[in-house]
This record gives sequence, C-alpha cells and structure tokens, in this order.
Amino acid sequence: MDVNKAFTFVFDDERWITKVLIGSVLLFFSFLIVPVFFFAGYMIQIVRNVMDGLENPLPEWEEWGRLFKDGLVYTIAGLIYTLPIWILMCCSLIFFIPAAGVEGDIGEILAGVGILSMIVVSCLMLLFVIALALIGPAIAIQYARESTLSATLRFSEVIGMTRDHIGDVLIVLLIILGLSFAISLPAAIPFVGWIITLAASVYVGLVTGHFYGQIGAKVGGSPKEKAFDSPVE
Repeated sequence: MDVNKAFTFVFDDERWITKVLIGSVLLFFSFLIVPVFFFAGYMIQIVRNVMDGLENPLPEWEEWGRLFKDGLVYTIAGLIYTLPIWILMCCSLIFFIPAAGVEGDIGEILAGVGILSMIVVSCLMLLFVIALALIGPAIAIQYARESTLSATLRFSEVIGMTRDHIGDVLIVLLIILGLSFAISLPAAIPFVGWIITLAASVYVGLVTGHFYGQIGAKVGGSPKEKAFDSPVE
C-alpha cells in the first residue's frame, strides 16, 4: 500500500481546489440525499482511475449522469448489506411491544427479556458493523470493476477478496478511522470549524477511494469497461 500517495494525490492535481470545493458543496447539501449519490459516484470513479493506473486519478466533475447512476447503485448495494442490522433491531423490539400492554409479573418478565435481547442484539450488531467495514473495500471494488449491482452481491467473491487482502483492508480501515476522528475535532468550533470539517470530509472520501483503488489494482487490474447506459443487473 502506498500510503503517502493516497494522502498526496489530491494535491498533485492542478485543479484540486475546484474539485474539492465542488465536493464540499455536494456534501453541504447532503441532507437532500441526491447530492450524496453524485459524491459516491465520484469516489467510485477514483477507484477506477487508480485501478487503471492513471497518473492523475482525481477525475473531473463531468458525466453527471454516470456519477449519479454509479453512486445510486453503490449506495443501494450498501443498504442491502445493512439489512441484517435493521432485522436485528426489529427483532429486539418484539418483547418490548407486548410488555407495554401487560401489567404485573408477566409484564416485568417480558420487559426483562426485552432488555436482555437488546443487549444481545447490540453485541451482534457491533460485530456485523465491524464485518461490514471490513468488506466495504471489496464491495466498492466489485462495483468499480463491473458497474453492476449483481457484482457487489456475489458474496463469495466479496468475502474472498477481503480475506485475500485482509492486511491491506485493516491498514486502510485504521487509517480512515483515524482521519475521521481527526476531522471531527474542528467541528467544535462554530462556523469556521464546520467549514474545515466539511472540506476535510471530502478529502477523507477521496483518500478512501484511492486506497480502495490500490487494493483493486492488486485484485485484478483494470475494471471491465461497461456502456454508460447499461442496465442495472
């Protein structure tokens, strides 16, 4: 892993300020949901560029339709992988709902079982979130290579890729966690701190894309070229 390159490639681009500024505007309006798809698609394009070995992998903000499509499908893939978390959350509420309408010892027993189930489910959710973080790079790489939803859902390939490159994945995960913590600190400063955190969040996203691209390059080289208007599989 070329950690130094991942940190510096943004600044090697002559138009990096403009590109980061556009990304910052999109994240600023992330509450509208749609801008998030464009930014996610931009990150996927960075993954592709790094896998292709481009000297300057920071892409231009163009082909907005493709960026939106890539970001949307990639986001859908992530949501599919989080379904078990939502199922676990719903299961943990099963005992609380009846307990609310039952008085006496039975109600207390159901409430106690509900609390116990919440603890167990919380532990399971934590383990699942960790697992999801570990396979995150593989999901992005699978989509960057083939541009289809079905590629991200080939679980055996996703797990196999993660297993084969677990060392790199752990390094990336620890670095991104450290960066995320560091950029959260200025947020305590009103206005100026918020602006710094916003721009830094964009930077972390770009760095993450470069790291994922490096892992993807080790997996199998260049992504498969797909027509822009190819259907989602």
